[in-house]
Amino acid sequence: MSVFRFRHFEVRQESSAMKVGTDSMVLGALVQSENPKAILDIGTGTGVLALMMAQKFPEATIVGVEIEPSSAAEAKQNVVNSPWPDRLTIVEMDIKELHTNQKFDLIISNPPFYTGGLLNPDAQRAQARHVYALPFDLLFSRVEHMLNEDGAFWMIAPSSDVELLQLEATKVNLFPTSRIEIQGKVGGAAIRTVLCFSFIRQEIIERNQLTIREVDGRYTAEYIALTADFHGVAI
Repeated sequence: MSVFRFRHFEVRQESSAMKVGTDSMVLGALVQSENPKAILDIGTGTGVLALMMAQKFPEATIVGVEIEPSSAAEAKQNVVNSPWPDRLTIVEMDIKELHTNQKFDLIISNPPFYTGGLLNPDAQRAQARHVYALPFDLLFSRVEHMLNEDGAFWMIAPSSDVELLQLEATKVNLFPTSRIEIQGKVGGAAIRTVLCFSFIRQEIIERNQLTIREVDGRYTAEYIALTADFHGVAI
């Protein structure tokens, strides 16, 4: 699908390595923050999460950082075609090279997360999908540098990586405040986990569960309700 249409914007994705998928939709819909003014999307791809944040937080300015040239180019075009071009900026850059003193109230990421196996022979797709392109320790190091002291970092990852992620986060004094287990289908095991981190250590973190599909493949009522602000009639 070369164009993915949301309720208030569309995402063109002819050249991008990673297309719009459930992971981004779930993360963008679950993110919570109290009136953030500055948002950073690490590994923005087509810009889908940055655009979702622009819709969700109308007073925020959003910066999306993307290393892959064709994805960054499509993200820039998607921003231009959106209702919020004045609030969104796409930067084509390796996040490791982004040196800024700006602090962000909210940072989000749907990072590369494949940790084993052979790399995809398509270098563009391998970079988008494999953790070698953005190791977890580096991701948290960059977040620690750019997150406001009372800010939040939201991400999605395979459920099998949660313990490793929490370990890496604590090394830079980031602690989980929310953990949402994502089931692909009713009765199945959790396949993804959405995590929120902050600099505030909490004894008890909020744990919830979201199931995307019924046994017969239909979307669950909870998933439909969660994403209702983004799905619906085309723009």
